[in-house]
Amino acid sequence: MAILFPGLHNDAVRKRHVRWAQALVDDGLTFDLLVDEGREEAAALVRDALDGAGPDPAGPDPAERPSAAAAFTLEPQDTGLVVRDAAGTLAGVLVLTAVSYDNGTALFVRALATAPGFRSRGIATVLLGLAPQVLGQAGLSTRALLTGACPESLTGFVHRAGFVVLEHGDEPPFAFSGIEDGLLATSATDPGDRCWFFKEVA
Repeated sequence: MAILFPGLHNDAVRKRHVRWAQALVDDGLTFDLLVDEGREEAAALVRDALDGAGPDPAGPDPAERPSAAAAFTLEPQDTGLVVRDAAGTLAGVLVLTAVSYDNGTALFVRALATAPGFRSRGIATVLLGLAPQVLGQAGLSTRALLTGACPESLTGFVHRAGFVVLEHGDEPPFAFSGIEDGLLATSATDPGDRCWFFKEVA
């Protein structure tokens, strides 16, 4: 296993998350579970938001379009979180699939996107930090492995969000009963440009 970036100290990541989350709430943004009536809107945001010119290097939550995003749809088993402004405009979305593996439960990040008009405010980072709440709302333990794959250009962002990031093409030290290929095939990350990331959350 070749590590591109090691994980950061949880306290530093948590403090940054709380600071950005509070600023977003103060600005009137709300975070909620992804519900049935919002699924197509969320998928459309993933397709549209990842169709931008590239990341904002000064912002905490850059987004870049992988080619796989153009055909992105939500699967029946997907869950996630959305964030909206005071007018109800969808500002960001995190799409997750919960899977079981040898050590417990894992949340696989199928997509993470911020609408262009809301970038550089920490929305994507806060969504990742809130991911365990999806399990809590389902009455399950919030302790899980949060993982996914991202383009190499976004590994710095994922690292700052507290994840261990592996080098391009390297395989993670865990397996999901052979369904990894299926999860990757339906994610919003281009198959030829993937770096695994992961961390334990609670």
